[in-house]
Amino acid sequence: MFNIQYEDEKTEARAGLLKTAHGKVETPFFMPVATRAIGKYIGAFDYNEINANAIICNAFILSLRPGINVIEKAGGLHKFMNFNKTIFTDCGGFQMLRESFLQGSTKKGINFTNPFDNSTERVTPEKIMHIEQTINSDVAMVLDDVSPYGASYEQFVNSLKNTKKWAEECKKYHTSKKQLLFGIVQGGFFKDLREKSAKFVSELDLDGIAIGGLAIGEPMKEMFKAIDYSMPYISKEKIHYLMGVGSPDHLLDCISKGIDCFDSVFPTQNARHNTLFTSNGKIAIKKAKYKFDLSPIDKNCDCKICKNLTRSYLHHLTKINDPEAKRYMQHHNLHFMQGLMKKARTAIKENNFEKFKKEFEERFNKKEK
Repeated sequence: MFNIQYEDEKTEARAGLLKTAHGKVETPFFMPVATRAIGKYIGAFDYNEINANAIICNAFILSLRPGINVIEKAGGLHKFMNFNKTIFTDCGGFQMLRESFLQGSTKKGINFTNPFDNSTERVTPEKIMHIEQTINSDVAMVLDDVSPYGASYEQFVNSLKNTKKWAEECKKYHTSKKQLLFGIVQGGFFKDLREKSAKFVSELDLDGIAIGGLAIGEPMKEMFKAIDYSMPYISKEKIHYLMGVGSPDHLLDCISKGIDCFDSVFPTQNARHNTLFTSNGKIAIKKAKYKFDLSPIDKNCDCKICKNLTRSYLHHLTKINDPEAKRYMQHHNLHFMQGLMKKARTAIKENNFEKFKKEFEERFNKKEK
């Protein structure tokens, strides 16, 4: 369960503690994305080394391959992937945004094309609760209906109806006392729909509240508006989870609005495209100026990559397209994110978050010369 321990006086930022079956996680925190019980080029060993106390996997994708019977036989998802800290599992609703994956939704659930054999798979509230409870994650997300950015008001209304109905059914079918269940606020970018959804999810009285349907291609101003539409109607006592947002400066903006946890592929995706996060801004390591640069990625970072490898060497690996470069750079970016969250927690505890946020954003948003 969740309890708030510190609150910043000048913002809505707060620091707390989420207790799950696999330990305690200090908030605010950021979760690496391990969709298939592993990231791309990066996995459980890295998550442990960067001190990530929580990650998120996709329950529906895992049910297709390797299958819940395989994970159940291994003793659950934690033992299967050898990660003994908190694991969230998403329901698969976000996959509705992939046209090659989605066949369509009805009041009963979502029809997907199985990418492994092209068969049709229907996800219902009852089915996803069975999957998430069987693989035994610490936090399960309800099934939600996600409409793409640019969809009509009517489409978002229909999605919201499904999300509401499915959340009620998920609560009914969720029987595990060890696993937490989180609801998801939807409603697109419409104030009345976000307000309606936030009120409903709060009244449903689940263990946590997520804000979904964002970071799907909309302008940042629209994303922040949708958050502002939702937050006044979300129970303050529950943990607040913003799904899919992972830019370091945006995370701090959202923490100042009262968000407690995040997940995103943004840091690892940037690393795979040769962009590295540092305390003085982002660097494009493939640029020629790093060819002879024998300094670490970030002299203020204590990750194993910064301690042992130079910018020059990483530049070389990107030039020869060596896959290890992707792993090294993802490791660093994820370590950076964990360090940022730790500093944010400290700033909140010291009632200094606004100053910390301003100073970080000034450094991080400097353009690379």
